[in-house]
Amino acid sequence: MTAAATAGVPHRSRALWRRPLVAALALAVTLTAAGTAAANDWLPIFQTKAIAPVSFSAGDLVGLPDLHAYGVVKVTGDSGLRRVPDAAAAAVQTGLDVPKVNTLPRGVSGESEYRVAGKVSVTFTFSTDRAAQAAEKAGKTLPPPPPGLDGGQLRLSAGPGVVQVWSSDAGAPALIVGRAVAPSASSSGVPIATVRDYLLSLPGVPEKVAAQLRTFAGDGSTLPLPVPADQVTTSSATVNGSSATVLTARDQTMAAVVWVNDGIVTAVAGSLDPDELLPVARELR
Repeated sequence: MTAAATAGVPHRSRALWRRPLVAALALAVTLTAAGTAAANDWLPIFQTKAIAPVSFSAGDLVGLPDLHAYGVVKVTGDSGLRRVPDAAAAAVQTGLDVPKVNTLPRGVSGESEYRVAGKVSVTFTFSTDRAAQAAEKAGKTLPPPPPGLDGGQLRLSAGPGVVQVWSSDAGAPALIVGRAVAPSASSSGVPIATVRDYLLSLPGVPEKVAAQLRTFAGDGSTLPLPVPADQVTTSSATVNGSSATVLTARDQTMAAVVWVNDGIVTAVAGSLDPDELLPVARELR
């Protein structure tokens, strides 16, 4: 959870899941292959263990077809952020150890607000007929789907989560600290790696982005973090023994630090420099 978590989450998240590129990004969190499940059984896949950036440009996202054109997308759960009175209430509602900020960075002051969100699951059921029609409309030929994919389902889940926000005089968040259960995935009928590779071959997915995602085919437990390269730079850091990704806006207005530890993703973001955010991240308990 970063600055984007402060408003409009339900609408944006549901819209994003419809995009083949975003679905493929999410699927790359999974293991390469763990066998094929029985027709109606879910094959569980281990949760995210790390995060790594994947660069894209604004042009990469232009013209991406709606994932509904390739099947049925169903979102369940409550991704909307709701305010709670304090850290104790946030812990009760999420079951998470709420991060505690010991020392606020220079320029950040006042009382914070706590907001929580529930667990969200996205189920995608692939339809060969829909996909063929979408490809035809785009003037393309649908690549032959792998056996068993038609009617096969993928389920991606994440959350619950908690966000602590300090506002600035300008109204924008000065500091955000978020923690959530990291994304996990499961499949019915087809190994997820097979579906991931097929989605990456669909018309409209930029090849240079697909090529980056294919490099995640090792243990599959690394979550790709989409980063607009024309707006954000990335670097690496270590936070309490965990590898973290540092994101910095090119206009120096925002920065964030994101890492995963024991199936929990934590993020620290705000209108600060990375050098100001890293001490906060390293003091969290």
